[in-house]
Amino acid sequence: MAAARPQDRSSADEPPERDASQDKLSDKAPPSDEVRRKAIHQPIDKSAKDFYGERDMVDEFLRKHVFGRIVADVELAKLRKGPTEYIDSKSRAVRHADMVWKAPFRDSWLYVVFLFEAQSTVDWRMPVRILLETALVYEDLAKDPEVRKRRKLPPVLPIVVYLGAKPWDAPTRLEEMLTEEAKAFLPFALGHEFLLVSEAEEAKALTRADTPRTAGLRLRYAQDRAEFDEALAVLRKLLPEDSPARRALVEWVRSSMIEDGAKEEEMAKLRELEDLESPVVDTWWAAERREAHRKGLEEGRRQGLREGRQEARQEGRQEGEARGRRLGQRATLVRQARRKFGSETAEGLAALLEGAAELDGVAEVADLIIDCGSGRDFLAQVTGALA
Repeated sequence: MAAARPQDRSSADEPPERDASQDKLSDKAPPSDEVRRKAIHQPIDKSAKDFYGERDMVDEFLRKHVFGRIVADVELAKLRKGPTEYIDSKSRAVRHADMVWKAPFRDSWLYVVFLFEAQSTVDWRMPVRILLETALVYEDLAKDPEVRKRRKLPPVLPIVVYLGAKPWDAPTRLEEMLTEEAKAFLPFALGHEFLLVSEAEEAKALTRADTPRTAGLRLRYAQDRAEFDEALAVLRKLLPEDSPARRALVEWVRSSMIEDGAKEEEMAKLRELEDLESPVVDTWWAAERREAHRKGLEEGRRQGLREGRQEARQEGRQEGEARGRRLGQRATLVRQARRKFGSETAEGLAALLEGAAELDGVAEVADLIIDCGSGRDFLAQVTGALA
């Protein structure tokens, strides 16, 4: 392998060193919308960032969701953090990624960069945001002397870890955001896509929790106290006492409790993983959690009614459209028959068509208008065709 980049000399547990010139630029850079967005992001997003700031969590995540689907020759044992702050070379605006990890690929100079974003809400603009962050990562990589020498870039895999309970119904690919007219330009447009992983859906499918990450999922998305306590016991056993993931999980659970209606001043007492066995949590499970569950059921029933009414309206609209098409087809056939055979034959055809439940032989009746030489012959053959 070629010589490592200057920031690559940092240990796996420490963020790579930043170039001093970049720090100066950072000080002078004007505040951007991205900086403001990051400053006010949700506590749950920050907790997720801290949780996936540990190599073991990222290793487990990648083995489950990436390898076997995309690449298999990445040296995960050499996973380490990359820089998360980037400076736009033109605007000098400072932008941040949630998490960046990289690992060597096939024992060469080339390494894979994993760009993580933690997202607790559905955002239809996500492909654009990911495209921007990926471009900034590539711009930074293009400064690498080895990359400049070879004029080849390593792959960057964008990943969105979705933390919300509501199903993700927004695009995951830039192509999906384009209008139909714009898709004519697809050969010149980017179809940039990110890998979406819904943790709530993954947690539902878990049958056991025997690793720190799966236990963390069960803890955060527990449906009852027994599941919560079981996951907590696994985490206390598997996570070292000084693990940052412990604090991240406590903050994650605490933020979720506050969102579900728990009092913030009471939740402030929760600081360590062991605190999740306190009476404060008992009270929350007995009251706030139950109330949230009740509201969820009510909302589910209301959603079901809305979907049922919408489906009924859709079926009615489709039926009306189909009836309109049938009437239009019948009127066209009667008009054509009148022009060739006269009004008497046209009235006879209208009576035959009115008695038919469905008009499956439109093309056949139209052909008979052309082929038959007399109105009597025509009506006789239509009668046979519609029988």
